[in-house]
Amino acid sequence: MGRGDVWLDGGIVWATPKGSLAENASRDLTERALALAAETSNWRILFDFRRSKLTHDVLALNRQAELLVQHNMPKLARTAMLCRHRSTDFQFWERVLSLRGLSAATFTDGEAAIGWLQVQEPVGAVAAPGTDPAPGSPVDLAALKRQLRQFAEERKDAPRSQVAAEFAELVACLHAHANGLGIDPLSGIADQSSGKPATRQ
Repeated sequence: MGRGDVWLDGGIVWATPKGSLAENASRDLTERALALAAETSNWRILFDFRRSKLTHDVLALNRQAELLVQHNMPKLARTAMLCRHRSTDFQFWERVLSLRGLSAATFTDGEAAIGWLQVQEPVGAVAAPGTDPAPGSPVDLAALKRQLRQFAEERKDAPRSQVAAEFAELVACLHAHANGLGIDPLSGIADQSSGKPATRQ
C-alpha cells in the first residue's frame, strides 16, 4: 500500500527518498509517512536515507524531529532512521526524539532497524509475571531491576547494533528523568560508589 517513496509493507511504513533531499522535500516525505501510518494504524515508521542526502542536515533533521513530536503519535509508536554511516547529525535527531518521549533510533543495518521496529512494547512496558505493582501503588525499584535484567537477557541473540541503540535509548531516558528531578546522574553514580547521597544540580 502507498505510492512512490512511501509505502506500507509488513506492518512498517517505509519512507525511502533518493538523491538530494531539501528540507521542504523532507517535510513532505515525513507528512506523507505520518498520514499513511495514521490511515493504516501502523505506527512503525522507517526513514531510509541510505540512498539520499539531506541538505543542511542538522537543521532539516531537527525540524523533522519537531514535526514528529507535534504529530502526537501514540505511545507504542516507533520511528527508525537508516543511514549510510552513523553521524552526530543523526545521533542528534535520535536524542531529540528520545528526550521528548518518543521511541526513536538510528541504524546503518536494515535488519537491525526492522527488528527494533517490530518490538511490540516499549522498554519496561511488560513485566515478568508477578512483578507488576498494583495500579496506583509506588513503583518498586527491585521489580524495575528485575524487568531490566529480563530485558537484557532477552537480547542476548539480538543484533549488536539493535541492542546498542536500545541501551542508548534507556540511558537517554534515565538522564532526562534525573535532570527533571534536579539530579546530576553522573555525580549520582560517583556518589553511589563513594557511599554519598546523590547530588542535586
